[in-house]
Amino acid sequence: MIRGGMKVGADHRLHTMFGHNPSTLRLCSFNPNLFNIPRGGGRYTMVKDCIVAPPGALLWNRDYSAIEAVLVGYFAGSPHYIRFAKLGVHAYLASHLLQRPADLSWSDEQIRRYFKELKSTFPDIYTTAKRVVHLSNYMGTPQKMYEIAPEVFQTRKRAAELQGVYFELFPEIRVWHKTICLSVDGTKRSGTTGPWELGVCTVRNPFGYLHRFYNVLDWEKIEDEWHWSYGEDAKRLCADLPQSTASGILKRAITRLWYEFPDVGSTMRLPIYDSIMGEAQEEEVEQCLAVSQQVMEAPINALPLDPTWNMGEYLTIGTEGSVGKSWASLQ
Repeated sequence: MIRGGMKVGADHRLHTMFGHNPSTLRLCSFNPNLFNIPRGGGRYTMVKDCIVAPPGALLWNRDYSAIEAVLVGYFAGSPHYIRFAKLGVHAYLASHLLQRPADLSWSDEQIRRYFKELKSTFPDIYTTAKRVVHLSNYMGTPQKMYEIAPEVFQTRKRAAELQGVYFELFPEIRVWHKTICLSVDGTKRSGTTGPWELGVCTVRNPFGYLHRFYNVLDWEKIEDEWHWSYGEDAKRLCADLPQSTASGILKRAITRLWYEFPDVGSTMRLPIYDSIMGEAQEEEVEQCLAVSQQVMEAPINALPLDPTWNMGEYLTIGTEGSVGKSWASLQ
């Protein structure tokens, strides 16, 4: 017998509360936390198996595809990275780790098919590549990568080797780290010879969210010359723009669905990080999936693109839809 669990209301539904506790203003869920329910097979689907649609209804879900990776490419000013973030940057790295790299001359459709094959055939390598990409994008060091996922990287040396392969493929990510930290650093000097003072520095994302940082760079004087190194806030700074912008994109989509498409908006039940889950009558699910795709994949006016990239006027981000009777069975 299983005892305990999350309490439901008189309507036999879970009711959570939302907040903005992360400094990037991403939504969080508490009392109960519905965002951090374990993923995976076997017993880890137990909670999600219990969250089901009522008779005659289904759960629908639409999820942004690699939204933070796409945004990393956007802020790094790299159309090359944006392309592979949309095609599957994790699988692209995995193809190199397997020494079976995708041919850049292939069409996007050929690359997608190849990446799908790699993901299903080599799931462990794909998972390793995914961890490398995410941690490296936000300035994770090999030591930190090993501490967070020793089962994936085995040793610090192995983590460094894998990260080295990634940065060889996309050196623009490291350039972006350096550029944004130098531009946002709040360290100032009084006059030309006066003392250095640590100032308050800020960054504002395309939706207007403002974030303050206090220690982006550390400065040390060595032999009459000042040298910098990354400070305590450097990693938070590099994570802020992609994560806070992703939050703005999701909130914009939720707002549009609610006000412009009320028949679909009224079926929304739970925003989960980068996705929207809803509940609708079986005959209405296709409409919910179609309208949510239309809204979520629309060009984002807050994110204009360089015309020389030949990728359109504004950034777009793809999505994937799924349907199921329970949260665990969405597919």
